[in-house]
Amino acid sequence: MSEFLRRRALSRRTFLRGSGALVALPWLDAMVPALAQPATPRRCMFLYAPNGKTMEDWRPKETGARFDLPHLLEPLAKHRRRMLVLTGLDLDGGSAHGDGPGDHARAAASFLTTAHPRKTGGADIHNGISIDQAIAQKIGDQTRFPSLELGLERGRPAGVCDSGYACAYTNNISWSSPSTPVAKETNPREVFRRLFGDAASRARMAKDNERRRSVLDTVLEDTKTLARRLSRTDRARIDEYLDAVRSVEKRLAQSADESAQDVPMPVGLDEGGGHEQRVGLMYELCALALQTDTTRVITLMLGNAGSNLSYRFLDVPEGHHSLSHHRNDPAKIDKIRKINRWHTEQLAKFVDRLASIDTGDGDLLDASLVLYGSGLADGNAHRHADLPILLLGRGGGDFKSGQHVRSKKHTPLGNLYVSIMQSMGLRTTSFGDSTGALL
Repeated sequence: MSEFLRRRALSRRTFLRGSGALVALPWLDAMVPALAQPATPRRCMFLYAPNGKTMEDWRPKETGARFDLPHLLEPLAKHRRRMLVLTGLDLDGGSAHGDGPGDHARAAASFLTTAHPRKTGGADIHNGISIDQAIAQKIGDQTRFPSLELGLERGRPAGVCDSGYACAYTNNISWSSPSTPVAKETNPREVFRRLFGDAASRARMAKDNERRRSVLDTVLEDTKTLARRLSRTDRARIDEYLDAVRSVEKRLAQSADESAQDVPMPVGLDEGGGHEQRVGLMYELCALALQTDTTRVITLMLGNAGSNLSYRFLDVPEGHHSLSHHRNDPAKIDKIRKINRWHTEQLAKFVDRLASIDTGDGDLLDASLVLYGSGLADGNAHRHADLPILLLGRGGGDFKSGQHVRSKKHTPLGNLYVSIMQSMGLRTTSFGDSTGALL
C-alpha cells in the first residue's frame, strides 16, 4: 500500500515548464504519501542592517518571556511568541585591534564570519567563511540553488570604500572562503529571472515583458494538467502561490516603467519611493524562493556598510550614515528612529508572509530561522559589543522562542551561529571565535 502511494506522490522537485520558464512549486499535499510524515526542511535567512540601531529603542528592559516590546520591535508584536531578542552578544572581529578606523567595513565583513578582516585596499583581502556558506556547502546540493545572496545597494565594484578597507568588505556579508566574497544581486528583476527563467531564455522573457506577457502564461498548459491531479486544497494553494508570482511580475513591470521616466541618480542616492518598492519586492522574492524550496539559505543586505541612502519617502532627505552620527542631536535622532522603525515594519511584513505559507505540518515561519541584526550597536559610537540581534521563527522547534535572552558580557556572536548551524543539521560545536553553543 505504501509503495503504491509513494509512486503516486508528486515529487518535491516538480516544476511547471514553459517556453523558457521554470516555475518551482510550493508544498502540496500531493507531494506527501498519505502514510508518510516527513519533516519540513528547515530554512535560514540572514539580514544585515547597516549603521546600527538606537539601542534604547531596541533593548527590552526585562529578560525572559515577560518583556515589554521596545519601540523598534513593536511592529513584530503578533510574532513575539516566535522570536528571540538576543542582547549581550559581541562581534570581536569588528573591533579595530590596532587597525584604526574602518568600523563600518569591519562590521559588515565580520557579521557572518566573526573573523577580523585584513585591512587592505588591494586584492589581498582576507576574512573568513560566513555561516550561510558553511551551511550551503553542507546542504546546498538538496536544492536548485545552494544559496541566494541579495542586497539593496550596489556599491563600488573595486577600490577602497572605508578608511583603507577594500570595497569587497563593505559590499558583502557572504564569503565562501577567506579570500572569496560571494557577490550579491541587487536587481529584483534579475532575481525574478533567475528564479523563474533560465539564462538561455532571458532575451525571450524580455520580449514577453515588453508585451506584458506573464511568465505564468508560458506554463499555463502544465498548470492545467497538474490541476487535474490535485485536491481542491492543493489547487487553492497553487492559485495563491501563482497569484503571488504574478503580483511580483506586475510590480517589476511597473517599476521598470517608472524608472524609465526618472532621472538617473548616483549610486547611494534614492529618489521617491524607488527604494521602498525594491525592499518589498526583494522580500517577496525571498519568500517565494523559500516557499518553493528553491534554496534554504538566503542573505540579504538591507544596505552596504556605512550606507548613506536617503529615505525621502519618510521625509528624511539626509543620508542614513550621516544621521547615525547624531551626536545626541534630538532632530537627527528622531530621523534615524524613523529609518530604523521603517525597516522593522518591512521585516514584520515579511514575517507575516512566511507565517501565511502552509507547509503541511505548520507554516514556513515555524520551519525557518530568520536572523536580523547589525555588526554595530549604536552607530553613533561605532561599538561592536551588545549588538542588536533578533531571531525569528522556530527552526523546526529547536528553539524556545518568545523570550529576551541577555548573554553574559563578552559572549561571542559566533555562539549563536553554532546553535543555528546545529539546527540546520550540521554536526559542529564551533564556528569562528565561538566558545560553544548559545541556545
